[in-house]
Amino acid sequence: MSYAIIRKLLETQINSVSAGFSTAWENVPFTPTSGTPYQAITLLPARTEGPTFGSNFKRETGILQASLYYPGNQGSQAAYARAGVLIGAFIRGSTFTEGAIKIIIDEHPYIGPALNNGSWFMVPVSIPFIADIQG
Repeated sequence: MSYAIIRKLLETQINSVSAGFSTAWENVPFTPTSGTPYQAITLLPARTEGPTFGSNFKRETGILQASLYYPGNQGSQAAYARAGVLIGAFIRGSTFTEGAIKIIIDEHPYIGPALNNGSWFMVPVSIPFIADIQG
């Protein structure tokens, strides 16, 4: 149940900066349009931590991965500008809360190495998070 809420809160923040930008969500049919940029969003859960003893508190950790796809062989400026928008939406210290779940962006989001297969130029943006869950 907690990962459903974690996903909803993080995806809501992605949506807040994605008006008019095509998005491929996990396990939702999506066909990219040739020549049109899009982003693929993936939730990468990591381990569950128990930073306290004797309580109903736990901490979920993970990364929200945004893979930004732009037409190949057209330069990188637009892709890196989009990466900056996403990084700006998840600045270190940001929090997103619903009920007993509080997501904290405890590290700076970062850009990974770009990949180019000729058709698409892809820039990955990784957004580390922790989710504190009480109860």
